[in-house]
Amino acid sequence: MQFDVKEVFDIPTRGGPIVVGSTDNGDFVGVPRLRDSITGQPVHVLGVDHPTPRTMRTGETILVIERADAEYVQVGRTWILER
Repeated sequence: MQFDVKEVFDIPTRGGPIVVGSTDNGDFVGVPRLRDSITGQPVHVLGVDHPTPRTMRTGETILVIERADAEYVQVGRTWILER
């Protein structure tokens, strides 16, 4: 399964950047372990945020990512689920 980054919001009061994206098939169960598809570096997910009316309509997922991984938190990036 892969996660395609569509939007990034960095709200200072949150624990890390908020990332909105889509998966190629299915939804995550629990907090996923992801790797950047280009570099292979881990992308540490702090949590899966509550769905919004928009994400429920579009099927997108909202993730909160550790600030230390900000280099990989960019629109257009693809992350791969570790099995």
